[in-house]
Amino acid sequence: MQLAKSLTVGVLLQDAIGDAVIVMEIAPNRPDALSILGIAREVAALYNVKLTEPRAAELPGKLDPSLLTIRIEDDRACPRFAAAYLEGIRIGPSPDWMQRRLVAAGMRPITNIVDITNYVMLEIGQPLHAYDATMLRGRVLVARKAKRGERLRTLDSKDRALRPEDLVIADGDRALGLAGVMGGEDSEIRPNTTTVALEAASFEPLGIRRSSDAHGLQGSSGSAAARRFGLDLSPALVSLALARAVSLMGEHAGGRLIGSTDVYPHPRDRAHVRLRGSDVPRVLGASIASAESADALRRLGFDVQVADDTIDTYAPAFRTDIGIAEDIVEEVARIVGYDRIPTRLPFGPLPAHERHPLDVFRERVRDVLVGFGLQDTISYAAIDPAWLTKLTADGSPLAPEPLRITNPTTVSQSVMRPTLRASLLDTASRNLRHREGVGFFEISPVYLPRKAELPEERWTVGILLAGQAEPVHEGETWLTSPRSWDLHDLRGITIGLRDAVGAGPVKGALQRGGPGLHPGRSLRIESDGRVVAVGGQLDPRVAAMWELPEHATFVAEFELAHLLSETPAHPSAVMPSRYPAAIREIAIVVDEARPYGEVEQAITEAAKGVAESVALRDLYRGPQVGAGKKSFAVRVVLRSATGTLSEEDVEKALKRIQGRLERGLGASLRS
Repeated sequence: MQLAKSLTVGVLLQDAIGDAVIVMEIAPNRPDALSILGIAREVAALYNVKLTEPRAAELPGKLDPSLLTIRIEDDRACPRFAAAYLEGIRIGPSPDWMQRRLVAAGMRPITNIVDITNYVMLEIGQPLHAYDATMLRGRVLVARKAKRGERLRTLDSKDRALRPEDLVIADGDRALGLAGVMGGEDSEIRPNTTTVALEAASFEPLGIRRSSDAHGLQGSSGSAAARRFGLDLSPALVSLALARAVSLMGEHAGGRLIGSTDVYPHPRDRAHVRLRGSDVPRVLGASIASAESADALRRLGFDVQVADDTIDTYAPAFRTDIGIAEDIVEEVARIVGYDRIPTRLPFGPLPAHERHPLDVFRERVRDVLVGFGLQDTISYAAIDPAWLTKLTADGSPLAPEPLRITNPTTVSQSVMRPTLRASLLDTASRNLRHREGVGFFEISPVYLPRKAELPEERWTVGILLAGQAEPVHEGETWLTSPRSWDLHDLRGITIGLRDAVGAGPVKGALQRGGPGLHPGRSLRIESDGRVVAVGGQLDPRVAAMWELPEHATFVAEFELAHLLSETPAHPSAVMPSRYPAAIREIAIVVDEARPYGEVEQAITEAAKGVAESVALRDLYRGPQVGAGKKSFAVRVVLRSATGTLSEEDVEKALKRIQGRLERGLGASLRS
């Protein structure tokens, strides 16, 4: 502890340090406790002593319209608007005791008028704002929405462009302040101010929070007033705070009250909650009589009426957090003491927690992919909209119009991603700046808009391979060249994943991969008219945009729920066949546009359960097959689980395969 060098030995520590400052954390549902008076109410209730409220002036409730008129144009955004008009003001420093208290609360003393508004906010809980009345054009104060294109220079000397949804306090010509957030420079108190228009108002909290966020005035940069108005501050505090400030300005600034006015079109009713006398012991598990409950509530300022087994309660006007019987029970418990609640073991067995099948399956898929040597990654769901224009070579949209965040903190996180591909490519691009290759996956939701419904959150698995394959394989040394990822790696990972979870062969229509992927080295799977999986080599032009290897970047995306639907609930093991296999290699000529996946699917289906495996061995393009054609060299392993396949059985299977390829795919077999 560092103390002033001027201190004399033997001085009491409390005199050396000064006043003690008690720091409290107030729950967001209790804005009435964000003041000295609010804390005093709680202490008075706990100790059952009388509360002494601050001295306040009598407000006449009348004001000559030629001096000042107030008006509300949006009574939902501003439920109550009041003002007082004072003359004879002498600007100077505030009293020492007030300055010390403001400094202890973290505020800088300015002048007596400004200090009084800040002090009353700390004391009563209601923010106030003082205007130089001679600067008000039209002698009017209006609570209205900002006009399109309107600007305001706030007290922090920043020129701000107002939004049409911002609530402002204005005079007859211009906005004077961002209502409930920060005042403007045009009407601030000056050293020669002698006439003050003092404003106190109540604002709708959501609008205040949105304006604070939109103008970067949230958190530590925001005003103490905005932090209070951003909660559900009671309109009942308006008149009390205004009267208290008028009293202090008369005492410490020479102010003379000329008149006051208060516009409150729809007064808020006090919360009325009715409960049975048995509700308190039932909820708390403690024996508390109705009379004791009523006494506890009265100490907190509630009006209570007890009749038979019914307790009618009316919350004090400053309490905005009361709405249901449990709120009343909680108030009783706070006053009588939580130590009155006995400790008991719960009755009956604890309810079993059953995880959602998709959650369990997600962990299963994650374990499989990690087992394949891929890194598990997590990225932000909010992305830069510019990323979506870099997913195809021509900038055409790859996914539906994304959901836009209403008040984003930054443009780079202003839309919810409709596809994982943008996040995968960004992660790969950043990591490849300091390494030779990446192989990773992400299991996260994407967000898709739906007409007249809430957006859909669709869990998706994304895999990306780029650059040098990892880890280094056995046998590779400094003498050998590192291997790059290729299409077979991606295919092996996806097939291996399906095998590991028991999904089996791909079900659904196989099509060319689509935008953003290499036209001849990609495919997509459609089910019920919807794309449920897509994968292949990234279009080299797209890879170049992201500074990725143009010929060694591979990506796959598939819906987690669809993969789960293809997975049996209870996987079964199949005994390997003990009978010999018949291996045949066939060359199949197809159109250049035909993907290999369709050929493999046709062979598997035509073999009727005896095709143990189908593998692509080679791909040929050249004069022997003609222009616009290509030839797949395919190895087919035929094996039966019930007996040895005869030569006749093998020939029948091959004829079925040939017929299916010729009729279904327009293919031909090379001799």
